[in-house]
Amino acid sequence: MDQTTTSLPRGWHMVGRATDVPLRHVFHTQLHGVELALWRADDGAVNAWENRCPHRSVRFTLGTNTGATVRCQYHGWQYRTGDGRCTRIPASLQGQPPASLCARTFAIAEKDACLWVNLGATANDGFVDGRDDTAAPGVPLRSLTFDAPLDAVADALAAYALADTQAMPGSACTHRCGDRLDVAWQSADGAHSAQFWLQPASAVRTVVHGNAALNGAADIDLPRLHNRLLSALRRTVERNTHADESLRSQRIIPIAVRSNTADSAKRWLSATVQRREVTAQDIVAFELSAPEIASLPMEPGAHIDVQTPAGCVRQYSLVNAPGERERFVIGVKRESASRGGSRSLHDALEVGASILVSPPKAHFRLVEGAPAVLIAGGIGITPILAMASALQHAGVPYRLHNFVRSREHMAFASRLAELSHVRSHAGLDAAQTAEAVSEALRDAMAGAHLYACGPRPLIDLVREDARALGFPDSHVHFELFANEVSHAGDQPFRVRLQRSGQEFVVPAGVSLADAIQARGVAVPTSCEQGVCGTCRVGIAQGEPEHRDVYLSSDEKERGNCLLACVSRSRSDLLILDL
Repeated sequence: MDQTTTSLPRGWHMVGRATDVPLRHVFHTQLHGVELALWRADDGAVNAWENRCPHRSVRFTLGTNTGATVRCQYHGWQYRTGDGRCTRIPASLQGQPPASLCARTFAIAEKDACLWVNLGATANDGFVDGRDDTAAPGVPLRSLTFDAPLDAVADALAAYALADTQAMPGSACTHRCGDRLDVAWQSADGAHSAQFWLQPASAVRTVVHGNAALNGAADIDLPRLHNRLLSALRRTVERNTHADESLRSQRIIPIAVRSNTADSAKRWLSATVQRREVTAQDIVAFELSAPEIASLPMEPGAHIDVQTPAGCVRQYSLVNAPGERERFVIGVKRESASRGGSRSLHDALEVGASILVSPPKAHFRLVEGAPAVLIAGGIGITPILAMASALQHAGVPYRLHNFVRSREHMAFASRLAELSHVRSHAGLDAAQTAEAVSEALRDAMAGAHLYACGPRPLIDLVREDARALGFPDSHVHFELFANEVSHAGDQPFRVRLQRSGQEFVVPAGVSLADAIQARGVAVPTSCEQGVCGTCRVGIAQGEPEHRDVYLSSDEKERGNCLLACVSRSRSDLLILDL
């Protein structure tokens, strides 16, 4: 991520107190229009970061302070204390994220129980020694936010003593130095003085921090006095300040949604769980009904998007046989490393519950009329089972090979029993699996197409054997549930959006899809691993670096499209059909 701070104002500003960042908490504030996430690690170190996860720009303040990292609430990415480097991406099969993937850090210092941030310095720059405007001893006052520019607040604070109805005329004294203001006056109950530090949260918003000098008053009376005075001052300032209303609100960047269908309004359907059944160890089958399902196209091998009870979107292949037109049948495996998707479906989705699903999406398709060899591994049986049912119904020759860890892990056994050409392989080791796959491909019918779905090692076996046996690439079809992508060699590249003319740089460690979305242009994403094909984007000019497992070899060779969630550019400039 770009860590440059040269375009941001330099200078140290008080942004809070030590008590604002207790252990295991993330504190939200703002400085010069930059949202900040402040947090303390278990070793006591305090961090100041831009309040935005580099992945999908979700606020860090919505996440979790683990003591050594902040974990983003959205996809669970974790960034460590100090340099802000990403240390964990749950969906990635790589051991270590790229070193370039970091939260944006700023210099922060803790002195006299106050927090100071300098946006124009790096996190390694120390607090300037010898400053005379740090907090003086006294009673900390409640920080108040004024919807007014800093200078307007400072001018009002210069008349702070006048808000005290017991102030003696002519006794007030004020002194301003930058964003610090000292005030003192005599009152009927004695001498009063206070120091205020003004935090320029934005052009039209200022946070006032203060300390009041002890004057013999009761501990509770002094904060109450200043809270009353500051609150009255705030009402006056905000009433008299006529700031541009367009600046008062957070800037909202409109997203230009690019629909892939003519009827984007019907992207989500409200479905009801009609049936729930444990169909194998760790696998539950769900039957979902909705009035619209019967009228939707439903190809064998298609999948649907599901908004899980945990709030995330996951993809599940349809098991439907040709005659099942009024419901969706899916199988969900409970993943040991689930981030909430499969686990929430297993734990929370009961019969009668409602859930949002998409119409079917067909990326993994049968070639009509061609004989087929179908190979499934584990939960990969779901699209393969639908394909086998369709082939048998149409009278097209096929053979299905189903690889499972044990008989207890064989999903949809009753449906498999209705098929005529199924061979199950249970409990094989790696060498036995390799031999069984090789035998299945050697015995394939003339002109057969190969279809495989399952874990990556099984897919690799099928592809390698198919290549060795002379199967054309166009006859080999597969669907993966995960894709291992390395970011170690990421390089920045320029992108131009042909329709809008926008041009920008995609930094190392930032996906093309995220960079495009940050410019206000929507790119639909789903798996974010180059597996499902949702984020396919056309290329007008340039040479892509394909990192997906979805596009065919021919499609990659033509170079007229890519999957924006993982792929990058070999050329300096990539012009996209967006």
